Formats: sequence, C-alpha cells, structure tokens
Amino acid sequence: MSAAVGSPAPREPAHGAPATGAHATPGTPAAGTFAASAGVELAVVERSGFVESRHVGSAVVLSPAGDILSTLGDPSAPIIPRSCLKPFQALAVLRGLDGSGVSLDAVQTVLATASHAGTPEHVAVVQSILQLAGLAPDALQCPHDWPGSSGARDALVRAGLDRSPLYMNCSGKHAAMLLACVVNDWPLDTYLEPSHPLQQRILATIEELTGESVAASAVDGCGAPVHAVSLVGLARGIGRITSALTLAPLLSPVDAADAPVDVFAPAVSEHAASGGDDGASDHTAALGFDRLVSAEAATLTASVLANGWAIDGPGRANTLCIDELAVFSKLGAEGVMVMSTTAASAAPSAAEASGHSEPLATGDAAAPAAATGTAGTTVALKMLDGNLRAATLVGLTLLVRAGALSQASVDAVLPRLDLTVYGGTAPVGAIRLGEALLPAH
Repeated sequence: MSAAVGSPAPREPAHGAPATGAHATPGTPAAGTFAASAGVELAVVERSGFVESRHVGSAVVLSPAGDILSTLGDPSAPIIPRSCLKPFQALAVLRGLDGSGVSLDAVQTVLATASHAGTPEHVAVVQSILQLAGLAPDALQCPHDWPGSSGARDALVRAGLDRSPLYMNCSGKHAAMLLACVVNDWPLDTYLEPSHPLQQRILATIEELTGESVAASAVDGCGAPVHAVSLVGLARGIGRITSALTLAPLLSPVDAADAPVDVFAPAVSEHAASGGDDGASDHTAALGFDRLVSAEAATLTASVLANGWAIDGPGRANTLCIDELAVFSKLGAEGVMVMSTTAASAAPSAAEASGHSEPLATGDAAAPAAATGTAGTTVALKMLDGNLRAATLVGLTLLVRAGALSQASVDAVLPRLDLTVYGGTAPVGAIRLGEALLPAH
C-alpha cells in the first residue's frame, strides 16, 4: 500500500470557527448564514388559491467559465452546503487512491458522492466498497439509520431487522473514506477527525475548487467535518467538476486511472508552452477556463450521469434530473441544492434561446451548446427555511432562464417532482415559483 505524498499540514478552520460543533458562549451572537432580510421569495406553496407558505432564499447561476450570470438574494454569504460537498469529498478520495493499485468502479464512485435511499442495491454497493478495503460494516462511523426508501424500510421491519450504518444515506461516502485510509495507511479510528490526513485533503480540495477559504467548519449529520463556503464558491467548484467531462477527450480518457491529470495543476498557457495539446488549450480558452481539470473529476461526472439511480434513488428528484435531463444534480440537507448542465443536457434551440431575458452562458443566443459550452452552467441555491421541496423546481427554472436547458425538457419532468398540493385525494394547489422568479410585469 502506498504512502501519501504531500499531505497538507493540519490547520484550524478559518476565522477560528469550531470544527467540533462547540456551542457559542451564552450571550454572544452565533455565526450564521444570511438573514431572511437578505433573501428573496424563491417559491411558494399555494392551497386553494391561498399562499400558505413562502420559501425565502438565495441563489446564483454561473457560466461554464465561472462568470456570474444572475443572482438572487445574497449568494456571497457563507452557507453550510451539507451533502452538496460530497462531490468534493469523493474527488479527494479518488485522488487519494491514485497510484495505490486500488480503484472504484463507476457505481462505487457514485456511492462515494451519494445521498442514497438505502435500497438493497445501494447497500450492496456500499458493502462492496468495504470489502475492497477489507473492512466490516462496524468500521463505519456514520449513525445507525433506517433506509430512506419506504419500501426498503418496510422490508427490514417485516424481517425483524434493525437500523444499521449501512442504510444511512451517507454510508457510501464513509465507506469510500475508509478505503482511502486503508490504501494510504492512515488511521481508521479517527477518520472523521478534522486533523486526520484525509479530512485535511478534503478541506484543501474544497478550497482549491471553490476558490475560497472556508468561512467556518462544523460537524455534519453523518459525523464528518463540513465546511461553510458561499453559494458562488459552491457553484464554481461544482461547475469545475462537471466541466471536466467536456475536456476529458482532450486531456486523458475518462477511465484512465493510471494516468490522471492533477486538478487545476498547470495553467493552460503553461501547458501549451511545454508542448501540451494545442487543441486542449484552445478548447479551454473557448470555454473560459484558465486551468486544466482532472481525469478524476471527469470520472466522477461520467459515473454519476451513467448511474443516476445510485446518487439518490428511483423516482427521487436528483435521479430524475440526472436520468431525464443529464443534469448533474445534488441535494444537501437544510435546503441546499446544486445543479450543473452537461454536454448531454437538452439545450434550447436558437429560436427558444433568443427569447430568454436572462443572459446566456455564452453571450450568444444562436451558439450551439456543445460548441460553446453551456455545458457546465451551474446553479447553487439555499432555501433559508431548510426545506428542499421547491429546490429542484427553482434550480431547473434558473438553468432554463440562463439558456442552458430547454423549457420543453424541463416541462416533461416537472409533473414527476411531487409539486402538487392535495386536499384529501384531490389536487387543490401547487408548489410554484415565488415573486423573485415570476416574469416581470
């Protein structure tokens, strides 16, 4: 097993924020995200013609080049992305496996970034990762839980079985973390400690991709460290990961684990000066990239697109967006959502795009998505009340208005997103867009 090289030195979270969930001193204001007064009405719940609830939040849309296309509320304020950080955590794991002779297959890669439903299929993949590490389920330090899938939960109850860490929605992430520890000879018992080499690498990966120092650190619901960044930084990092797939044919094969390209290692100009592929330099420049991206990021994105069921569950929102729209979609607890289009996403026709009031990612309404890069247009949003029920609707709407998705493709998915409000068994209302997203009068 290979030893790790170049592990970052342990350091304290930015601004002296506690990494272990310590409470603020009584009488002192706690650090936190933006206030309601800084947010806008992103969605409402309407029942029998009466607006029953309002979802206030913030959002940002970035072009594939990382330029801000539109903002709502205050996307520069720090938020805790919760499971929206899993792609960064999974990428750190993939990088940690490099050179070890051990690798994750496509479905295992998705489970490393999943908030899964705990179906038997999900659990089997988690177990396969643990077997790869030579570990038993009791090595997992995530909480004992029931499956999120009601069918899987009912089957366990009927069988007289109890909760297990295997069923917890973060178990794939934890199993992958343990595998990285095994191949690098890192301690297993302390793999969730902020000072652990793996957690330090994850922190460095988050800061590297988001382009921000974390604003605070805390403990996630699964027990792992979680770090606060802005919605702008979150969107930037996710966009960099998903846009790697566009560049993969010019850099290295998506599955070329034996010859990965380091994340953001050389600048494009340096790459070209050293005799690198001129096509890669030209393409990254056309997309607005100033750095190359990694084969690991391309692998992660390609794996998710090919196995949407694994990141969430059949019929669930993230899986629907991945399978039906080819949109990389990842939810996070407490109302956080990230979405990023890919080259396979249904971009609007030139005629449809020309009618958008929001700027397109390319600035050219007639430009084809695959050629100029609406692939990698990314949304990050936070519902301040922590409720995710309208997050997918809002995210998809913002991608349509950015010219990165066709309205027709989204309209085909919306009826499957559980947006209907019922009175008894009869539809009496709907979850719909809020004032900030309604067409201007």
